[in-house]
Amino acid sequence: MKGIGVFPLFIPDLPAEEKYRLIKDAGFNAVNIYWGDEDKHEQVKAAKEHGLIADNIHSQNDNANAIWQDNSEGEERYGVLISCVEDCALHGISTVIIHLTGFPPYPPVTELGLKRIEELVYLAEQKNVKLAFENLWTFEHLDALFEKFPSPNVGFCYDIGHENLNLHQDCLETYGDRLFALHINDNFADGYDAHVLPFDGTINWDEKMRLLKQCKNVDFFTLEIYKLESGKHDKSCIYKDIPAEAFLKAAYQKAVALLKGWEAEERGEV
Repeated sequence: MKGIGVFPLFIPDLPAEEKYRLIKDAGFNAVNIYWGDEDKHEQVKAAKEHGLIADNIHSQNDNANAIWQDNSEGEERYGVLISCVEDCALHGISTVIIHLTGFPPYPPVTELGLKRIEELVYLAEQKNVKLAFENLWTFEHLDALFEKFPSPNVGFCYDIGHENLNLHQDCLETYGDRLFALHINDNFADGYDAHVLPFDGTINWDEKMRLLKQCKNVDFFTLEIYKLESGKHDKSCIYKDIPAEAFLKAAYQKAVALLKGWEAEERGEV
């Protein structure tokens, strides 16, 4: 593993220059940039200026269900994903993270949707870009995708927090051999995707790290965490009084602790 990354959207209202400086100062060496931000290209530049690797981009989440639908929104969603692949190639970024669905109700898997994804896979192969499809709230679409596309450019983004909200399927056992990227975060298994720091929710981290060791290696251990200031879910706002700098340093230290435990177990020291 090459290092530890973080999702810069942890706090949305900081200027890119300050945000990436804080990320670097906290110890991180990689970022996963949300590709729905208007200043996304400037963020890539800011990341590089601070010596951070843009390991992947996260495609826009808006209207993700539409990729399966025969309408103008479906074509728009397809165009968004095509642009993400092209932008990865433009900036020399290896991977784009993709949501196959949005919130329920979900559309079924359709031939049109698979055809669009087939064209996306072809472009990714031509551009040498990886497509990492993330686990959300349904597995039907992931199962269909991985069965149809054995391409080495098609893989899995494992969101540990999402799995904690969907305990009926072990994602790593099912898709771990095609692992491309990690979203490390915690929550309270109460239906809300809180994205709190590891150990601050209900996830059994010893068990998750044990399972993760058995999967395909990834380059970066990436935290997808939020410093929420307000909201209806009080438990997700536990960092509201902590400065951004302290929040990032605490996040980095928790990631280091997880990885140290993992490495110690591999050496037989625990």
